Amino acid sequence: MIKILQYLFIIRFRKLVSKDDNIAIFLIILLYLTAAFFVFKNYEYFRNYILLFFFDIVGYHLQRSDIEILKLKKNYKVILFLEYLIYSLPFHLILLFKKDFLFILVIFIFNILLINTPKSTRKTIRYPFDLFNVHWHISFRQYKLIYIFPFLVILIYFASEYKNENLIYFVLLILALIGCLPSFEREKTEEIKRNPFNAEKFLWFQLKNTIINTFYIAIPIFIVLCFFHRWEQLLLFGIVFIPPVLNVILKYMYFHNNLIHQIVFVIFVSSIFFLFGASLLAIPLMYKKAIKNLKTIKYANHSN
Repeated sequence: MIKILQYLFIIRFRKLVSKDDNIAIFLIILLYLTAAFFVFKNYEYFRNYILLFFFDIVGYHLQRSDIEILKLKKNYKVILFLEYLIYSLPFHLILLFKKDFLFILVIFIFNILLINTPKSTRKTIRYPFDLFNVHWHISFRQYKLIYIFPFLVILIYFASEYKNENLIYFVLLILALIGCLPSFEREKTEEIKRNPFNAEKFLWFQLKNTIINTFYIAIPIFIVLCFFHRWEQLLLFGIVFIPPVLNVILKYMYFHNNLIHQIVFVIFVSSIFFLFGASLLAIPLMYKKAIKNLKTIKYANHSN
């Protein structure tokens, strides 16, 4: 069983980072432990949101394709339960130290129900995304992102019911991050070279594609916010489009180094909030840098 769990962890990390990229794995674990420590030190504030830190397991379980192979083991449900327990162990320890045993029981029961839920056999969902960047379709199907939206609607309901605006801001953040996911994927350099557009037009079409597709995923949440009369949050709805657009520019700035791309993205997006948007002034320079890098990729085998 221990060997199987070890393989499962390796497989999950390979979905997030390149093979044998131990530095990236270390940074992910460090970030996860830092987040858990921050929640522990500010538990009184995060107590009402603590269950949110366990929902990544739901998304992971819904999109995994190795369940049928695991079923060859009689104790595969025990293996899955232990795997999910280890994934969220830092937050389980927080609940244990804070003596919130009811939360622990609820999470255990939920994981058991999740593991025993039969897998859906419905037809593939057709998404209305613009096809200039096919990774929008690929990301939504691979990571089952459509299942996150009912969860976001529930959060908006609770935010309206309990007058908690922070939950709505959290929904907008999640929506923006969903719009960023396709830009973390990379097309092959040969695809960029074969594209008939020059670097400027290619980047423009990528940005246009991101804005259009982000608009498509934002429509349901926009309608729900209107239904609950959350007019103040609607005024800030444009913020949802900033991280996805920024991530496209960063993608081509650091096309050959996905790890640096991810680190700079986190730092830059964080600086937008801490510096009251002042860092956005750097976007024109970043845009020029992305075009320059695209030209280098596109015309690498051509003489100037």
